[in-house]
Amino acid sequence: MQNYNKWVARSAYYDLIITTPFAIPGIASWIISLFASFHQTLGLPGEFPAFQIQHLLFAHLLGSVVIVWSLLRIKHTSPLLGLYDGFARVLFSMFYIYAITLGASPLILLFLIPELFFAVVQNVGYYQLKSKIHKLDLI
Repeated sequence: MQNYNKWVARSAYYDLIITTPFAIPGIASWIISLFASFHQTLGLPGEFPAFQIQHLLFAHLLGSVVIVWSLLRIKHTSPLLGLYDGFARVLFSMFYIYAITLGASPLILLFLIPELFFAVVQNVGYYQLKSKIHKLDLI
């Protein structure tokens, strides 16, 4: 169980590091403009639209929620929170894939790959842990 909880905490720290800048006005705009520059410089297919204040508002709100969720998982790391986080990562991954199929920038893959990794680690890990605990209860 300790190993599984370490992965839950690692995913929370990852989220905290990656998401916090998007919750901070000014920094979020700067990061988004960097992504737009990378997209254009690399000549990537897909679209990277200009961000308006409404887009930034949702980036800040989502970033704030993810910060709180990350801090909860760091402070109260548990298999159940790992399972819920794993489910959320599946949802986020589906939204990333959906956006890419609709023509969004392939830079989204930079977020999709770790999202899928932590989704698999936490979901599969939870059910493996649950199976081990169930076997121990039978003995």
